[in-house]
Amino acid sequence: MFEYISLINRYEWVVVLVAFVVSAQSPNIRWLTGTIMVLKTIDVLTVDIFLQWGGWFYIAISFLDLSIVLSILLRQKTASYIANLEIPCFSQLAQKSAQYYKLTSNEIGLVILYMISIIVNFASSIEHVIRRNSEYNPMFIYNHYSQSKLALTFLCVMIVCSLAINGANNLYRDKRKN
Repeated sequence: MFEYISLINRYEWVVVLVAFVVSAQSPNIRWLTGTIMVLKTIDVLTVDIFLQWGGWFYIAISFLDLSIVLSILLRQKTASYIANLEIPCFSQLAQKSAQYYKLTSNEIGLVILYMISIIVNFASSIEHVIRRNSEYNPMFIYNHYSQSKLALTFLCVMIVCSLAINGANNLYRDKRKN
């Protein structure tokens, strides 16, 4: 069931990396894709370890998804904090990202998809606990887990590509502050 998860995570990471490069015109989207890229790097590096955890896998993946949701929703505060640290490379980008912050409909779509992913993970976790601790053997989510995660990942990748294209076209920059 989980044989393709690691491979899919790597492809997703590559798409986010390309989105980071493409979105160079928009500090807002570049900061977002950079943050997602850092979190996806952690995901790619740890998913094989998490797969060995059995039922705890679902909880660990949910925490990674939650970290992405929080990084999207708290992006302006995070960027402002890092801008104040005056780190040579990151502070200027963080300052521009905080200055031109705009929560877009695509980002709200990402938040919704990651929240659905968390719900699927927790439902799978509950199903795993029921299978493990009773004679009842529900396989509703287990049989469709890979397909649902693949669909959610594909939709997230499409939204990130859309964000990158819009960022490359400089659609999210506040024109009044130019």
